[in-house]
Amino acid sequence: MSKEFKFYCSEIWKGKSVLRAFLNWRLKEDELCGKTIDIGGGKNADYISFMNTSEGFELTTFDIKAGQKDIDFEKDALPADDGLYDTVLFLNVMEHIFNYQHIANEVVRIVKPGGGQLIGFVPFLMWYHPDHRDFFRYTHEAIDNILQSTGVTDVQIEVVGKGPFIAAAHMILLSFPRVMRVPLFVGLYFLDKIYKKLKKENARLYALGYYFKVQKNIC
Repeated sequence: MSKEFKFYCSEIWKGKSVLRAFLNWRLKEDELCGKTIDIGGGKNADYISFMNTSEGFELTTFDIKAGQKDIDFEKDALPADDGLYDTVLFLNVMEHIFNYQHIANEVVRIVKPGGGQLIGFVPFLMWYHPDHRDFFRYTHEAIDNILQSTGVTDVQIEVVGKGPFIAAAHMILLSFPRVMRVPLFVGLYFLDKIYKKLKKENARLYALGYYFKVQKNIC
């Protein structure tokens, strides 16, 4: 068994959703560098622990749910100067904001020009999850258009997911007792492998979500 597959099983056994397990694996590939802010992740977001960090990494969190600031993400500016941060994390937030172009403009605004990076994620095949509201599911084309509208050009978007059986696993596993989740996941994971050999569909058709980066330079 691959390290990736073992990681998924371990995360699901710990109570994570399939989407969260896949996202945490993807986060392991990226590096947090320099002055970093996590927008909307709460005070103790566990996904930070999966990411690599470079020397000089310094983390700030900003989340209105934690009572840090009385800021309306729909219309207010984020409390940061232009180009202040080397890294901006923006994971699982944009679907909760109705005025998505405004918040996209803001997170790009605070990325350092010439050397900063924005790392984000939005779910796609996902149940309704108000926090405290839930408005949208974005395709890769929508994300690209929204980010390009902020004025950036270097936008990278990746599918997080595998195929239809993994998508089904994400939707149903948390309804089962924990002891049943890993065996069910294993079966559906390998059904996806068989399905993809027969059908050859692109994983983009069954995206659990989209991982995106705006990276003007490598840190």
